[in-house]
Amino acid sequence: MNKDELERFFNRLEVLLEKNGCNARDLTNAQIVLEEMAIPKAEQEEFLENCRKSGGFCDCEIFLNSEEYLRELYDK
Repeated sequence: MNKDELERFFNRLEVLLEKNGCNARDLTNAQIVLEEMAIPKAEQEEFLENCRKSGGFCDCEIFLNSEEYLRELYDK
């Protein structure tokens, strides 16, 4: 994933969170966004693992805990 894709991911995730809310259990909305973006499965798994590694265990925690880490990691 590159910097532009990451920005698209965050923008779309924000829209889905406003619409669906966060279930505080998993990364359902994040997975929907990655599928919509046609990110290959292996890259999706790596991305979601990076979310978890940085404290993003549910969709809202991606913004609260993982955003800075992900922006540094995918700043290319």
